[in-house]
Amino acid sequence: MTDRPNVFTFFDARRFLREAQKAIKLRKRNFTLEHLGELVGLKSKGHVSLVLQGSKNIPEEKIPLFAQAFELEGREAVFFGHLVRFTQAVTHRDRKIHLDRMVACMRVADRRLVPSQFALCSAWYHPVVHELLRMLDIKEDWERLAGALRPRITAVQAHDSVALLEEIGLVSRDSQGLWKPTDVVVTFGEGWKSVAVREFQRHAIDLAQAALEEVPAAERDVSHLTLSIGEESFRELKERLALFRKEALTLARQERHPDRVCMLNLSLFPVGGTR
Repeated sequence: MTDRPNVFTFFDARRFLREAQKAIKLRKRNFTLEHLGELVGLKSKGHVSLVLQGSKNIPEEKIPLFAQAFELEGREAVFFGHLVRFTQAVTHRDRKIHLDRMVACMRVADRRLVPSQFALCSAWYHPVVHELLRMLDIKEDWERLAGALRPRITAVQAHDSVALLEEIGLVSRDSQGLWKPTDVVVTFGEGWKSVAVREFQRHAIDLAQAALEEVPAAERDVSHLTLSIGEESFRELKERLALFRKEALTLARQERHPDRVCMLNLSLFPVGGTR
């Protein structure tokens, strides 16, 4: 039995290693950075310190040695391996792969630790279902709810989406038994934030591309500009886009008779230059 931190509560491998090393050292005074270096085959205390601070990565072949040194076995060791790879991953695709595998390692009780925003962003239709429930009176009519989405989802997906939103605390039944949004706000914490947001952004971009073919021109507005600008103008455009997003949210909140749920994608990024 160990009193080191629970690895399943961490989404940054380096933070886990730092806190676990301090915790284990309280009962094993010799568990210093020098000793840890000997256990995992690193050259010096300085090298270990650089790993724990994030200046150096843990080599793939040494991940099992770190797991053993920190007394991780079974699911914990597997989770730790993916946690390291998630932390050190360069691409969004690799981070998403290891994040999914981390969740797969968890028991049902452990999965309660998964931030709600990650689950919310796991499929494009969860936020849409949330907003549709403001307009539709839904009790158990999952086919009707599913049919209100574009593209249509299945009745099972609609049911599961409402169940997820209820678990997160974003919807509940009102006095008439209808599913309606609550006033709960989901915030995005660090660790899972970039993966969750980028996963949803990927869904949104895919839907925008499909809309070019599937949504009549009168019901959409898709435009494009290619600009030659400098750094100052680039920053000003970013600030104006941020202001416009706030204005769009304010407009939506003031809407008294909504009849549709829309996605608004705003993109500004360099595609060439001298920098």
